[in-house]
Amino acid sequence: ALHYHSFVHINRSLIFSKRRDDFRFPNFTMVLLSAMILRTCGLLALAILQTAALNPAPLPRLKIDPAAISISGLSSGADFAAQFQVAYSELLCGSGVFAGQPWNCAVYKFSGEPTYPHCDSRVGGSDNYCHNKITPSPSVPSCFGCPENETMIYDHCKVLPDRVDINKLAEIARAKASAGLIDDLDNLKKSKVYLYRGTHDATYHEGSVQNVGKLLVAMGASESNIKMNSTTPSAHCWPTDGYGTPCGSGVIEDCHYDGPGDCLQHIYGGSLKPPVSADDKSLQEYDQTPFWSEDNNSTDAYNATTPRATGLAPAGYIYVPPQCADRSTTCKLHLSLHGCSVNKYYDNAVHHLGFQRWGQANDIVIMFPRIQPHGYTVQQQDGCWDAYAQTGLDYAEKGGVQMAAVRNMITAVAGV
Repeated sequence: ALHYHSFVHINRSLIFSKRRDDFRFPNFTMVLLSAMILRTCGLLALAILQTAALNPAPLPRLKIDPAAISISGLSSGADFAAQFQVAYSELLCGSGVFAGQPWNCAVYKFSGEPTYPHCDSRVGGSDNYCHNKITPSPSVPSCFGCPENETMIYDHCKVLPDRVDINKLAEIARAKASAGLIDDLDNLKKSKVYLYRGTHDATYHEGSVQNVGKLLVAMGASESNIKMNSTTPSAHCWPTDGYGTPCGSGVIEDCHYDGPGDCLQHIYGGSLKPPVSADDKSLQEYDQTPFWSEDNNSTDAYNATTPRATGLAPAGYIYVPPQCADRSTTCKLHLSLHGCSVNKYYDNAVHHLGFQRWGQANDIVIMFPRIQPHGYTVQQQDGCWDAYAQTGLDYAEKGGVQMAAVRNMITAVAGV
């Protein structure tokens, strides 16, 4: 039997009796039970956290101003933002292009440009592809104006900007708009577009990003609504004021210049209040699986009959300021798109670019859609957005599989 004196002390300490000779089996049982309870609670808590991580929440339906929806991106994300701006010009109030190429440029051969056989490594192909249909496939699987079974180098609009025929692309855009494949180009007259290229960007040569603006003007956009920064001494990056590698090397560079903030300020007419501290609890993962294509990770070589893959990761991030979350305020919506090599910096970009700080101060919901490594080309396997018809010839139209997926995300949040 256990003395009362010992019982009282066990209830206080759950471990030892005051009397040395009273350390008996009941005390040990209590210790063991306590440990098991603590372990069970810990495992349960961990399971709950893991379940939440594995099952991110659906996108919330919020009170969004339909006239205040915008998009921006870096590199392949900038390419995508530029083509989304043109295809969905009625939806967007503006866009930001941190080193991107003009809409639909990659698949057209311009005068004097070289072409190469699909098997050639210079176009991302291989003997395995040509003879056995094994990846990688050519980076530009379809080319208008190329000889049969030939295509162009992956980045011809980036490295040969002087060859790009702006008038030809504008004519193609007008034809696609007339066919209803993209929105009416008259919508571009209202669009506020921010363009950025660092002076040390070796990926997008001088003139390539400027061509984005030239094409928009040729389509009917107002030149006064386009802002170009080409003077910051950065490499191929998002420039920030206070975070990242030294200016001139990296993906997120501390150039003492708030590129994301300048982008948002231009898009929203210069009326934004200064940024404030973000609320960490307002950043959460969201479920991207409802926006997957049937074959989300296609690894077959592309042809006209293969299912087209979005390549979306299972989850992205969304920042919803408290005043937007409770629907007490009509808010804006901005989408920020990553570039290639997504897994190397996505989390850093989400947490440190500064979009949330501007969103917190100005009622802007910030969404960070995410592509995962997938597919049959070098770029898809690096997690790039498609600006090269790797998902189909309609890649830069409203019906493009990635274009439609992002459009549906906007509908889920904004209801438009």
